Amino acid sequence: MTMYAFEVVGVFGAGSGGGSPLAVVYEAEGLGPEEMAWVAARLRVDETVFVLPPTAPGATHRVRVFTRAGESPYGGHSAVGTAVALVRSGRLPAGRVVQQCGEKLTELRADRERAVLAASGPHPVRPLDAAPLLAAAGLAPGDLGEGPVLAAGFGPLFHLLPVRAEAVATARVDTAAMERHGLPDLCVFHWDASERTATARLFAPGYAIEEDAACASVGLALGVWLADLGLPEAETAYGFRIVQGAELGRPAVLECTVAPAADPLTVTVAGAAPRELAGSLADPAGEAAGAQAVAGARARRTSSAA
Repeated sequence: MTMYAFEVVGVFGAGSGGGSPLAVVYEAEGLGPEEMAWVAARLRVDETVFVLPPTAPGATHRVRVFTRAGESPYGGHSAVGTAVALVRSGRLPAGRVVQQCGEKLTELRADRERAVLAASGPHPVRPLDAAPLLAAAGLAPGDLGEGPVLAAGFGPLFHLLPVRAEAVATARVDTAAMERHGLPDLCVFHWDASERTATARLFAPGYAIEEDAACASVGLALGVWLADLGLPEAETAYGFRIVQGAELGRPAVLECTVAPAADPLTVTVAGAAPRELAGSLADPAGEAAGAQAVAGARARRTSSAA
């Protein structure tokens, strides 16, 4: 029976048991998309990455990313945890790594403990009406904080809602309202300029994640938000932090920089990925076939009894 090694890491975890849970399945060439979806549904973490040999020049590894709802075309958030896990397990050397996900290449620097992801280039910004976002978060107009309400980011745009400090913990997402207003995600955050810290929560039912404990792509989007807010251009790299995950009992810290004067704008997101557990998976094709056989036998017995 074929066995597949895997581990679960907490992406951007402030310690063991923190951050966004990610499963990394190694040497997954023997798995097809249906088996990958089967595994992801049963591991029950936010995302499951299947590591494959690269096919693009310059890539060090290739991934397919699955949530419990199916395959995701984006590998940005999971790239940090995957890079750390590959280096820690000895499958890649520390230093520069290049992840291939579909046609997209993502460059990182990684060691056994942490990784740094950078994004630069076009960064669309779209002003938003605060009222639908406040309603979707279960908040009142008086909860709105300082700064622009924007859709921003590199690639998929995240919906950014600045709020009062007290409103972060009290936000209660209304998924029906999010769907009505075409919001796959909503990032509720409080920006403390004196501490250069954003306290954030990300609700992403449109990506099959009710609430995410940490997200690299949101870190990049908040860098764009800060650049739009206006930062001292004398600073080549303005450092800031994002703290997240407290409400889920999975505290996370994202260490970020934004270079507002750079052309193009550049944002980096860095963090740890502590290992939570490791093990082996039996060949899911055999497991799925066995489950189907049991279900078929039960159906035949039910039919005979009727």
